[in-house]
Amino acid sequence: MPRPLLRGPGRRAELRRRARHEPLRAGGRAVKSSPSAAPATPWDALREALRAASGYNRADVAPPAAVLWTDKERRWEGIVTRLRGDLPVLTLGPYAPDALTGPAIWLRCVIAGTLPEVELPAGDAPILYLPGVGRADLRAVEDCPRELQPLAELQYRGVLFTQKNARDWTPAALLQNKLGVGVSEDAATREALARSLPKLLDEPLASLEGRSPLNAAYLDELLRPDPERGILLWLDDPEGQRTRAATVDPGGWAAFRAICRSRYGFDPDTDGDVTAAGLLGKREGPWEAVWRRFAEAPTRYPNLPGVLDRARPHKTTLFESSAAYWPGDNREEENRLRASLLGLPNETFPREALLALEAEHGERRGWVWAELGRAPLAHALLPLAALARAVGEPHGTGDPAELAEHHASGGWKADRAALEALASAVSTEDSRAVQAAVEAVYRPWLEECARRFQEAVAATSLPSLEPIAYGPEGGLCLLFTDGLRYDVAQRLAETLEEGTAHVERDWRFSALPGVTATAKPALSPAGPLLSPGKDFDAVANGSRVTADGLRRLLTDAGYQVLKGEEVGSPDGSAWTEFGDLDATGHRRGWKMALDVERSVRDLAERILELLEAGWPEVRVVTDHGWLLLPYGLPKVELPQHLTVVRKGRCARLKGDSSVDAQAVPWTLDPEVRVVVAPGIRAYEAGKEYEHGGLSPQECVVPVLTVTAGAPATAATATIAEIRWTGLRCRVRVEDAPEGARVDLRSRAADPSTSIAPAKTLKGGAASLPVADDSREFEAAILVVLDPDGRVLAQRLTTVGG
Repeated sequence: MPRPLLRGPGRRAELRRRARHEPLRAGGRAVKSSPSAAPATPWDALREALRAASGYNRADVAPPAAVLWTDKERRWEGIVTRLRGDLPVLTLGPYAPDALTGPAIWLRCVIAGTLPEVELPAGDAPILYLPGVGRADLRAVEDCPRELQPLAELQYRGVLFTQKNARDWTPAALLQNKLGVGVSEDAATREALARSLPKLLDEPLASLEGRSPLNAAYLDELLRPDPERGILLWLDDPEGQRTRAATVDPGGWAAFRAICRSRYGFDPDTDGDVTAAGLLGKREGPWEAVWRRFAEAPTRYPNLPGVLDRARPHKTTLFESSAAYWPGDNREEENRLRASLLGLPNETFPREALLALEAEHGERRGWVWAELGRAPLAHALLPLAALARAVGEPHGTGDPAELAEHHASGGWKADRAALEALASAVSTEDSRAVQAAVEAVYRPWLEECARRFQEAVAATSLPSLEPIAYGPEGGLCLLFTDGLRYDVAQRLAETLEEGTAHVERDWRFSALPGVTATAKPALSPAGPLLSPGKDFDAVANGSRVTADGLRRLLTDAGYQVLKGEEVGSPDGSAWTEFGDLDATGHRRGWKMALDVERSVRDLAERILELLEAGWPEVRVVTDHGWLLLPYGLPKVELPQHLTVVRKGRCARLKGDSSVDAQAVPWTLDPEVRVVVAPGIRAYEAGKEYEHGGLSPQECVVPVLTVTAGAPATAATATIAEIRWTGLRCRVRVEDAPEGARVDLRSRAADPSTSIAPAKTLKGGAASLPVADDSREFEAAILVVLDPDGRVLAQRLTTVGG
């Protein structure tokens, strides 16, 4: 069944209620109508004009049979379907009754009421839209084209929708003669007006008046309001964008081409993407804004760097400064940096050379290519430069305790920077370059640290080791983690303090030698119960102390031994073990640096779990630290047959065997002398990770006392400013607590509805990029969160402004 044009008395009443009449020429007769409110948009004006066209004096004349809307140039054709929602519009064209379209004879039958399937509203003259037909085509019945003859006589029984000068109403005439909005008369504007008409009709009249006279550039921007983004999307996928435009929005594509030609100096169809990419890389004039838009969210255009590579110009001057805008230049800089890092071991002053590389390449971390992950070595320079600065600080002096204090007060920062540098590189070739830099700068500093410490210990022995605690202390949970070096412990403390935990940092000397078999039981509460064994093992009750044996001793001493995720009873005391740093180091060598952050995070979660279970205090203890070098510790000879047991950095000699090496007393039996490898050497070749010798890194171990922080006081914050630049939201917040974050969400209290990565406020400001461009113009809620994720303030905003 054909769809009814209008159906039901309620709809007809509504049409009559909404009809507003105004003076208009209708078939040469001036028709008076009641006054109406000023239209808000051209769409309102068009509907009012069409309604008014059928106005007549009910006392003097018969109602018109139809309103004939001639449109010789088909300028209104694209918006007629929309009009049918408000007005009884029929269209001349191929027979398609469902679309209220048909030939002239079908239109006459509808008007005559002989087609019951199409219902016309009573009292409202139907509007016959005649695309491709001019008023002159209907003027004389005998001269009228045959296909139009059934409609010709309607010009006498109906009215023509024309201006006062009897010309057809065109979009330009509606704007100028009815609304007083000027329109430029050039050909480009006429074309732009035709393709932008569906959008233009809904623009507020006040806005159009402010832009009068309307020109092609303004009209095309109505269809493409964000040309910078349009260019980037097209550069990222030229064929896909062109195909989509051809099938979905041909008018928009024509507008896009016109904008590109008039403002950006190229035509997408005839010049192509390489030409446009060349202009983008030069960033001249309006292209500067396009580049800024790309830099705000470069990950949204993954294919664009490839186009820029194809468009990259040959450098013509020595001092050309456009390298930041060409991925190929950045790639060459990465290659040059890689070669320089690999060459650092051959430099006379590698530390100074490394700092010079940071000064030269550090700015590339701010380039767009770094955000795209294309400058990994520039990022690796950050910890490498920190390492270079740290090893430039004076070494400590004095006895072992003074050297330990120096290490604990900041000497550890070089160790941390070396680990972070080794963890920063991902690819094999980049990792080799970073390893070379670490070797060149860190190795001599580490050697000097060990040498000074060994000389100090030779002059002044380390103090006797005291156990951490003996006898249960109510509310104390001892958490042992194997191989927690001092610098890694500082990272753990920082991680804990990012939440609500409070951490007291302290240090102590490890047992000698710093191997787990000796140092772990010696520091435990069971330490006073131990006796020396044959190797470096401890003995209790005549048996070698294994891990299980140590736990039995602690249980007998009144400690709860917590396994796995057990949390025990905070009313007593407990011993628990957690972490895999030492095992990872022995298994993976220097690559353990890649696992440190994960190990720290896991350890922090276990500690916080214990605090949340009600333990007033968790004391983190460890047995030893370690040395780590990517090229391996240098080997020193010590014949195996002279030793009872030989580890990587220490050995227990047989009987009266004697070697030319420094010896220290064994913590479990001071009568036994333990030889230690000189400097940073090892008794076995190929050791990248090892411990048991004499160095601050191995012997100065942390003690962290962790307690739950005070309950957070009620915090507030004020959102002072929200400003959008494209799809990047720039925020300024006042009175926010330390560690506060901002997030963009669809629902304020639901973090799963976040539409951008949450950012920590720095100086009260943050920038949030929305990667999903389909969310543009959506409503969103900016929330300010305290460090625990509670909402402190919120404000509604619109994505993209």
